[in-house]
This record gives sequence, structure tokens and C-alpha cells, in this order.
Amino acid sequence: MSDAQKNPHFDEYTAETAGYPMQMAFIDQPQWDLTIPKGVDLNLWSKHLAYSVAREPFNLINHVRRVRLHLACNEADASFGAMLDLHLVLGDKGISLRGSLLRQLKKILPQDRYDLFLKHYKPGLRPDQSLPPSRHSVLGNFFAGNTILVKKETSRTTPSLKQQNPLDLAREELNFGDVSKAQQILEEALIEAPKTPELHHELLELYSHTRSLEDLIRMQERLGNNIVIALEEWNQTRSKLEN
Repeated sequence: MSDAQKNPHFDEYTAETAGYPMQMAFIDQPQWDLTIPKGVDLNLWSKHLAYSVAREPFNLINHVRRVRLHLACNEADASFGAMLDLHLVLGDKGISLRGSLLRQLKKILPQDRYDLFLKHYKPGLRPDQSLPPSRHSVLGNFFAGNTILVKKETSRTTPSLKQQNPLDLAREELNFGDVSKAQQILEEALIEAPKTPELHHELLELYSHTRSLEDLIRMQERLGNNIVIALEEWNQTRSKLEN
């Protein structure tokens, strides 16, 4: 299947230049534009929005973009996870927004999931109540911790790559919205320095928040026995993504 077939928003120009991956951070999308950007890789866009929601939970625009993306792709489980995250942030607020999205999701959500949102239409969902597990929810433990996963830096420095700590480099990319680049930096750094616990932790955190099970398994195979330094964390993250 061609990229144009995978994504109906793929135009002729981007099809011609499909060999050059589009960087999520440089997508020029108006603030209130809720549509899927033309030519975007849907998988990368999904990961970008998931990480954006985890990093800035109260940015409702990204919540809505995320719900609409999974709705357009007819992904029931992912739609539920995205809608659950929106409910956890809004609580009993945003009734009209929650209602509008729920009406659109009715055609793809399993009945029990739809009934959950309908039952809590007015009171909203509380983070302390029992909720169905969702591997697509990125805010499941949000309220128990910090609301900012990565601290923003006021400016980017420009020393050579060899002089910079890969953790700092990756965090810079995350600050600028380029999740894929940050992941690449961490993966390459971990291959070169597999005995660095901080690299294992940071990469596993990223996999967890972007729901990247396939990438985790691929990296686990590349590292082989070198994951022993953080074996428990690797196993826990993989188990979380598989369930």
C-alpha cells in the first residue's frame, strides 16, 4: 500500500518527496486547526500527540486532535485511551466538548466504553475512581506525579554533538516537539554506552509515553544482555505496553 493510500490527506507534492521523513516539530499547523496535517505519517503524528498530551496535559487542542485522529483511523482502543485522558484532565468541566466528541465516537467505541462516558457525562471522571485499563492512555498515573515530564529550556546551545550529553540533546529535541529525533539520539547513545542507567531510564520513559512497544522490542533485541543493568525496568515497561 502506498503512502497516499495509507493517508488520504497525502497530496501529490508530499508523495513525490516521500523519501524525506517529515519532522513533527516543523509542521506548520494553525493553533486551532484540528485536522490531520497533509502528508503526515499517521503513526508518527499519533506518537507526537501522545507525548504532547503527556508533557502538557492541559493543552486541550492536542487532546482533541488526538481523539479526532484515532476516530478518523477507526481505532476504537486508541480513541478510548485518548478520550479517557481528556476526561481525566477536564473532570466535570467541558461538558459540551466531551459530549460532542462522545457523539462522534459512538459509532466505533465498544458499548461498555461508550456507556462509561455517557454515565459520567455531567459529573465527569475522577482520577481516584476505578477506571478500565487502557494501554493507550498516557495520563493514567499523571495525577500522582509531576505535570511536566521534561523541563523546558530557555534557549538551545550549540556546542558540537560530541561535547553534549545525549540526555540533554534528547531533552532539547523533546522541548521542540521532535519525539522521533529524541528517541533516535537515546537509542544510539545507549548502543554506545549500554552501562549508563540514566539512558535506559530515559528511553524507557519515552517508549512508555509514546506506547512504542515495537520499538522497545527491537531495541531490546539490539542490546541483548546489555539490558541486565536495568532488566527489571525493561521488563516492567514491556509488560505495561503489552497489557
